[in-house]
Amino acid sequence: MNFGIQMVILLLLSSFQAMAAGPNFVVIMADDLGYGDLGCTGSRQIPTPHIDSLARDGVFCSRAYVTAPMCAPSRMGMLTGRFPKRFGITTNPNVKMNYLADSHYGLPQSEKCFPEYLRPLGYACAVIGKWHLGHAEGQTPVDRGFDTWWGFLGGSRHYFPQKKEVGGLNPSAIVSNVSSDTQVRYLTDDIARESIRFIEKHKNRDNPFFLFVSFNAPHTPYEAKREDLEVVRGISDPVRRKYAAVVHGMDKAVGRILKALDEAGKSRDTMVVFLSDNGGAPDGPACNAPFKGEKRLHYEGGVRVPMIIRFPNDERVRPGFVCGQVISTVDFLPTLLKLNGVAIPEGLDGQDMMPMLKSADSKISRTLYWCTDYTSAILHGNLKYLLVPNRLPELYDIDQDRTEMKNLFPACLRNAAPLADKLGSYLMTTPPCRYPDAVSWSASLMKQYDKAKPGRQPE
Repeated sequence: MNFGIQMVILLLLSSFQAMAAGPNFVVIMADDLGYGDLGCTGSRQIPTPHIDSLARDGVFCSRAYVTAPMCAPSRMGMLTGRFPKRFGITTNPNVKMNYLADSHYGLPQSEKCFPEYLRPLGYACAVIGKWHLGHAEGQTPVDRGFDTWWGFLGGSRHYFPQKKEVGGLNPSAIVSNVSSDTQVRYLTDDIARESIRFIEKHKNRDNPFFLFVSFNAPHTPYEAKREDLEVVRGISDPVRRKYAAVVHGMDKAVGRILKALDEAGKSRDTMVVFLSDNGGAPDGPACNAPFKGEKRLHYEGGVRVPMIIRFPNDERVRPGFVCGQVISTVDFLPTLLKLNGVAIPEGLDGQDMMPMLKSADSKISRTLYWCTDYTSAILHGNLKYLLVPNRLPELYDIDQDRTEMKNLFPACLRNAAPLADKLGSYLMTTPPCRYPDAVSWSASLMKQYDKAKPGRQPE
C-alpha cells in the first residue's frame, strides 16, 4: 500500500472517530439557589443576564426535579443516575458518630459515577468546586475516576480566604490533582477560572469532555464582592442584598465559562445544563416563588429546580422553548450514554430526556421518589403523595395545584392507595440510611413542614 493511500485511510479514520465522538457535557450546578431568584424565573431584584441567555438559547424545563432536597444526596443521585435511597443515602453527613468509619459518610464504592461510564468512551472528566460525596480514601473525585479535580471535599466553606481550614465531615481546604494554585481569592471566580483552564486545555483535542462546575454559591455564608453588592444596592434587606450579590457574582462566572466555550469553538458541540442542587435554604433570604417549601422539604420548593438545557447541535433543543415534561437529574447519565450510541444499563432510574425536550405538555407518566430519615414522597404522574410522621399523609395534584395548598387526602383515598403501596415498597426494598442525623435536625424538620407556605417574589 503506497503512502498516499495510507494517508487517505488515516484521514478517513480520524474523520470517522471525530464524527463518532459524543458531545461535550457541562453541568453547572448552583448551591441552594431559590427557584425564583433568576431573571428567567421571575426575579425583579437580581440581574442574571448570562443564565437568562441560556434560557433564550436553550430549553427551560419547567417540571425539573433533583433527587433530594439537600446537597449531598442530590449530587450523588445526579452523578450515579440512581435515587440515593437505593444505596442508603437520605441526608447530608452532618453529625459524626464514633461507631461509624469516615467511609460511611459518602457515596458507597459499590456505586458507579459518570467517569466510570464515560472514560471507556474516550471522555475526559473534571469536577471543579464543591464535592460533598465523601472525603475518605476511595471517595474523592480522583478515586471516582475524574481526571481533573480542583475544589473542596466538604459541603460548604467561606468565599474569601480562611484563617484556618476546617476538617472532619466538612473539609474546606482547596485541593487539586492538576494545579498547584489552590489559593482562594473569591471562590466563585476561582471555580470559573479553573473551569476555563480545563476548557482551554481541551480546545484542540478531539476527545469529548464532561465538566461538572459545582459552585458553592449561593450557599451560606453570604459573602459577596463589593462590586456585586453595588449592583444590588437598592435591596433594603441587608441579608437579602448579600445573597443577591452572591447570585449575581455566580451569574458573571457562568458568563465567563460560556464565553470560554465560544472562544474554544466548543459551544455547538457541547450540551450545557444549568440547575440548582435543591431549593433555597430555610429561614434564609432565598426566594422559592411560586412554590411551597424550601431546602430539606419534599414540597416543590425543595425538590423542583430551575433547569436549563442548551445544545445547539441538536434540533430537539429548541431556543426559547419551555418543556413541560417531568425531567429528573437521574436522566443526565442515560441521556449522555444514548447520545453516544450506548444502551442504557439496567439499574439506572433515569431515561433519555432528549425526546421529552420537544414537548410543552406533561404527558409522559413518571415515578420519582424522595426520602429523608423520617419523611418520604412519591410523584407518580400528576399526583404527589407525601409522608411526614406527625400528621396525616398529604396528596396533591401538581398539575392543578403547583403550590400544594389543597390536600386531597383523605377525600381521595382511592387515588392515594396505589401511591402509598408503591412508596411503601420502595422504602422496604431499599437500605436504611448509612449514617443517622441529629435528633435536633429531625425536630427542626418537622417545624419546617408546619410553617411551609408558597413563596412570593420580593417587591
